[in-house]
Amino acid sequence: MILDEIPETELPGERVVLRPLHEPDAAALYRLIDSSREHLGRFLPWPPECRSEEDVVSRLETWEMQAQMGNGACWGIFERASNGLELSGCIFIGWVHLEHRSATVSYWLGQAYTGRGLATESLGILSKFCFDTLELNRLEITAAVQNHASIGVARRCGFQEEGVCREFECLNGKFNDHLRLARLAGDVVTWVNDN
Repeated sequence: MILDEIPETELPGERVVLRPLHEPDAAALYRLIDSSREHLGRFLPWPPECRSEEDVVSRLETWEMQAQMGNGACWGIFERASNGLELSGCIFIGWVHLEHRSATVSYWLGQAYTGRGLATESLGILSKFCFDTLELNRLEITAAVQNHASIGVARRCGFQEEGVCREFECLNGKFNDHLRLARLAGDVVTWVNDN
């Protein structure tokens, strides 16, 4: 498959809709990050870099450029609510290697949206898109070994542990080990809903 850019596709699910984010979403995204700054900062290095709507706009522009180059993309995770769609987090693919048909995946939710199965549904939707539409063969996730919630999301979506990456990331001045998990297009997935 030859893919010049990752299509800007809305991906609907039962409880969530994954939608590419653009500059008009910057204010809502900034509010979500700001309201969850301490929560996100436990395992993610970038919240200190998002100190204003302008910082978020810069990130949005970078994600759009990555999608246009075919090496990454970001979708907002929008929860279906009685008053419409509420931005609850983001899910990304990165390091897309079309020659190897592989990519990495990462995701996060604002603190108020955790524990409801939104990340699990989002990862399931995005995995299907990557395997069926982008024709990728391998998706990979790394998460801090202490990040039990993120590891649980990956496991529920059929990602299998491949090992620990020692001192994978330096966060807040401390090196953290990460667990590497992966899912292949041909893996048989038994969905576990423990939410």
